[in-house]
Amino acid sequence: MILYAYPQRHRLLRTHYRRVLRGFSLLEIVLVLFIFGILAAAMAPAVRDIVEKGRREAELRSLDELAVTITGSFDNTDLTNLNVAALPGTIGAADTPTTFSTSTSAGYLTTGGTDWFVKVARLRGITPQIGAAPSASVQPELARIAFNALGNARLLIAAPGETGRQRILLVSLMARSDQLALPAFEATSPWFDAIWNHDWESRTAILPSYWGSRLTPAQASAWTEGSAGLTQVHRLCVRRIVLPKFTVTVNNNHATDSAFVSFNNTSPAFTASANSGANVTPEILGGRLITINRGTSLPGVEALRFRLRENATITVQ
Repeated sequence: MILYAYPQRHRLLRTHYRRVLRGFSLLEIVLVLFIFGILAAAMAPAVRDIVEKGRREAELRSLDELAVTITGSFDNTDLTNLNVAALPGTIGAADTPTTFSTSTSAGYLTTGGTDWFVKVARLRGITPQIGAAPSASVQPELARIAFNALGNARLLIAAPGETGRQRILLVSLMARSDQLALPAFEATSPWFDAIWNHDWESRTAILPSYWGSRLTPAQASAWTEGSAGLTQVHRLCVRRIVLPKFTVTVNNNHATDSAFVSFNNTSPAFTASANSGANVTPEILGGRLITINRGTSLPGVEALRFRLRENATITVQ
C-alpha cells in the first residue's frame, strides 16, 4: 500500500505542475474577468461615495480652519492688510476695504493686496506676491487657501449691510464645474440668505427655491440627481461667520469737557459735547478698538481704551 501511494501522489503532483505550466484556458480567463467586472461594477458607487465623503470631510475641516483665522482677524487694527471684516463704512478714510468674492464661476487670476485670501495668508505668516497668480505653480501656499482640492475657488461672501450683525459666508463647491453649477452672484440679501438659511449637510436636501429661476433646468436637475432619495446638495460646503455689532453710549455730564470717541481707525469718529447728556454712537463691529479722549478741544487727554465686546456705557463727569 505504501509503495502504491507514493507513485500515485507523484503522478498527481506531476499533473498539477503540468497544469500550472500550461496556464489557464481562455474560457477560464474570461470567466474570471467577468466575475471581476461584476464585482467592480457593484463596488464602484460605494468606492466613489467613500472618496467623495473623504474629500468633503477634508474640505469642511479646511473651511473650519479658515473660519478660525478669519474670525481671529476681527480684533486686528490693521484694517487694510489684516482685518478681514474691513467693509465700506466700517473703516477710516486712510484704509482700503477687503475684496470679497463677487463671482461664483470665475477663479482668482491675480493677487490683490486686499483680497480676502491674501489677508488670511498674511495672518498665517505667508508673504503673498501681489500681482502674481495664486496658482499651484507660482504661489502654492496661497493657492491652497484660495482654491479647494478640486481646483474650485473658495468664496468668501459678505452679506449686504444689516442691523445688529455682519454675516459672512465661506463657500466651497466639491464638484467639477461641468457637474454642478452655482447661480451667478448677486449682491442682495435674498441671494445671500438663500445660502445662509439652507441645509447643506443633508444628503436628501433639495435646492433653495430662490435658485429655481437662476439655474437652467439641466443645472437644477444635476443637483437633485441621485438614487434612493439622495441628492448632490451636500457637495456644497458652507461655513457661516457672524460678527456682532455694538454701540457705545456716552453720558457726558461735564460742564466743559467733550468726549471724543475714536474707532474704525478714525480719530475721532464720534463726539459727545460737554454737558450733552446721553449720546449713542452708530453701530460698530465687535472687536474694534475704542479710545475715548476728553477735553475742551482735540486731541484732549486719553481717558479710556478697550475692545468692543458688548454694548458699552461711558460716563464723563
